[in-house]
Amino acid sequence: MMARATDAGGLRPLLSEQALLELAGSASFARGVAYQRDGRVELGSVQRDRVEAVVRGSLPYTVMLGATGGSLGWSCSCPVGEDGDFCKHCVAVALTLDSGGSEATESRRSRSKRRRSAEVDLRGFLQTLGDEELVELLLEQAAEDWRLRERLTGRALAATGDSIDQVAWRRQIDSAFASQRNFVSYDEAPSWAAGVDDVLSGLEEQLQVGHAEAVITLAEHAHRRAEKAMQHIDDSDGWLSAIAEHIADLHHRACQEAIPNPAELAGRLADLELNAELDTFHRAAATYADVLGSAGLAEYRNEIEPRWLALDPQSDEWSHGRFRVREAMIGVALGAGDPDELIRVKEGDLRSPHDYREIAEALSGAGRSGEAIEWAHRGLAAYSDRPWQNGALRELLAEILHNQDDAVGAVDLFWQAFTAHPSLDAYRRLLSEAETTGERADYQRRARAVLHRSVHERRGDQQSHSVVSLTPACALIEILLYEGDVEGAWFVAVENGCEQRLWLNLARAREASYPLDSIVIYEREVFAQIDTKKNSGYRSATKYLERIRQLAASGDKPELFDTLIAKVRTQHKPKRNLMALLDKQGW
Repeated sequence: MMARATDAGGLRPLLSEQALLELAGSASFARGVAYQRDGRVELGSVQRDRVEAVVRGSLPYTVMLGATGGSLGWSCSCPVGEDGDFCKHCVAVALTLDSGGSEATESRRSRSKRRRSAEVDLRGFLQTLGDEELVELLLEQAAEDWRLRERLTGRALAATGDSIDQVAWRRQIDSAFASQRNFVSYDEAPSWAAGVDDVLSGLEEQLQVGHAEAVITLAEHAHRRAEKAMQHIDDSDGWLSAIAEHIADLHHRACQEAIPNPAELAGRLADLELNAELDTFHRAAATYADVLGSAGLAEYRNEIEPRWLALDPQSDEWSHGRFRVREAMIGVALGAGDPDELIRVKEGDLRSPHDYREIAEALSGAGRSGEAIEWAHRGLAAYSDRPWQNGALRELLAEILHNQDDAVGAVDLFWQAFTAHPSLDAYRRLLSEAETTGERADYQRRARAVLHRSVHERRGDQQSHSVVSLTPACALIEILLYEGDVEGAWFVAVENGCEQRLWLNLARAREASYPLDSIVIYEREVFAQIDTKKNSGYRSATKYLERIRQLAASGDKPELFDTLIAKVRTQHKPKRNLMALLDKQGW
């Protein structure tokens, strides 16, 4: 698997927390944080663009992270990693590597060699001990490590056919979710979430040694505690959503293992789904269709359908109760794999392009491509004024058209999208699609011609009707910059105006050749940043002033900078923090 990155200078720049969160998702990221915090990572070979490590989970897993040509590559021997996903073990290794600071690579290598040799010696030593000594060592460690103790206890009970102590586990779950001071602040939330995740990981280990039935009950208890926790935690970073995902995954896997009574499970799942704020059991009928079977799905429908039919069509469509019932009924339709039932549920309440996309996807999956195409076109037409929402629907339609050997129709789809709402993203997607038919150059020419014509027409309207609309001009400028035509983009901006962000891009692109032109643009940004009246704005203004100073010097006009500084000091003398920054620079 590969993920693009902007910095090709080694491995560590690709491992920011935001990048890891986007790759792994919130649930795996939270688990990776807990693994790294618990010291489960053993770094092996560490090179500039590659690291190998072992992460101790329920089993030791081998992880590789590497940087090639500015891209991050990864592999892990765990089941999730073998599917190609960026798993919690990859997150743990990335965080461990990042925490290594500026220590030399050679030093890390020597420490890794010492750890590996120590591990080999330790194994050899343990093999010389008698059974009794090994048992005593394990018991001593288990007395201090609750996870090890519960793992050993779970295996011992499974061997005799007995179940784990659910009362004790409930106490463990309650303790993890509790707050010692009644409220978990923003700063405390990561540590609190890691503690909860630690307990859930302990339940995963109990599932692996054969206690699936108990884990089902305990996961449901954990879900209810997570619901209550919403009242006493600052969840600005979405830790509860990650916890809900972990519980959902754990519960589903336990059900797959234990195969509970379908009707009883359906009743419990319906109750859990309808009476929850978190999405732990969102559309549960679809998620658990493999466990519920036809009998369980029928019972789920019996639980949900009467409530759905009883909904007041005049009620608030976004009310919590109505939303939950509708989503549950959608889950039933998806679980049954019945496009007609899905249409019946959604048809009178189509709220977004996503609704049309789900219907089109279900129809396509059932081999009804013609109907799928019709529904996709309906959705695009209904939300033609919301291009930011219908991208996924358009992509699905393009995929269906390609499956129907209609590449020309797919290209036309993106041509229509571009002409209706021109932008750099729409342009790039159009050219990418046109490449499949060998028409990239033709559509490149046509798209730019359409924009030039639109800009000219808007300029005429603006002059005669004073209508200010920069959208086509801004799109054309971005496209010309993307194509490397900096001077063409500058000409369009001068003739038609553009957004300040684009002026700044133009200034950066031209400052080496036309430093004095760029100074005018940067000066405007200096005063805009000062007008924010924030320290961050003052710092940004100072950076632009430094850039202006350098450009004025390179353009043999140093007096331009001196005049500007005098103007800033005169107009903004009362802003003491700004004056302090200027004083610090010696201006």
